[in-house]
Amino acid sequence: MRELWVAVCDDLEEERLSLARMIRSWARSRGLSVQIRSFSSGEELLNACRQPELYQFVFLDIFMPGLSGIETARRLRASGCNMSIIYATTSVDHGMESFETRAADYLVKPFREEDVARALDWCLEHLPERLRTLPIYAEGEWLELPLSSIRYIEVLDHHCQIHTLRQTVVARRGLDDLEAAISSGDFLRCHRSFLVNMNHIQGMEDSDFRMSDGALVPISAANRVSLRSAFIDWTYRKAWEQP
Repeated sequence: MRELWVAVCDDLEEERLSLARMIRSWARSRGLSVQIRSFSSGEELLNACRQPELYQFVFLDIFMPGLSGIETARRLRASGCNMSIIYATTSVDHGMESFETRAADYLVKPFREEDVARALDWCLEHLPERLRTLPIYAEGEWLELPLSSIRYIEVLDHHCQIHTLRQTVVARRGLDDLEAAISSGDFLRCHRSFLVNMNHIQGMEDSDFRMSDGALVPISAANRVSLRSAFIDWTYRKAWEQP
């Protein structure tokens, strides 16, 4: 089960509680685990977002004492926060301003539970790759591994070793299962025993990918030409996606 972190920022407690209830209902219906943190002002939210990637989604009221929701969103973006921003407010007058902050949606109160669900479904579908995580049970606890931190996964002694930027995690899950759970175009099944994150490939040898930590990950001999081509195509797509 994936865990999402959602921030709700509104100066009215009853609005925060109502929105949190709708978010939890949506999460249950989608089989998701969700952590919701509520804030009564833009200043509180900004203080909590000093870790730019802590929250995936934030619901923002616009009319609040102190910083408005629009100004709060501007400051979030300026500090490097790339979470999905959903405005939840009483007026339609700030629709154009919301685009300046790359808002994902603009809900006008009173909104319905299905309006919140629609907005969250869209945000989940368009969640930036680097904000996605792989929930994994390993070494007696549940971990949330950011996909961006995974270099490669290999099968060893009937277990999967997940090599990340900071550690190697041993999981009792099959590679097919992990590949399906990750479900990312940034990952390439280059061998029956290896799944590689192409963001961490530094080069290609004759029969291996050379990884950012110096490791050599084998490329299947039977599919070497198509796998090398897949990596080259991916690098071109990434180059075109750069702003």
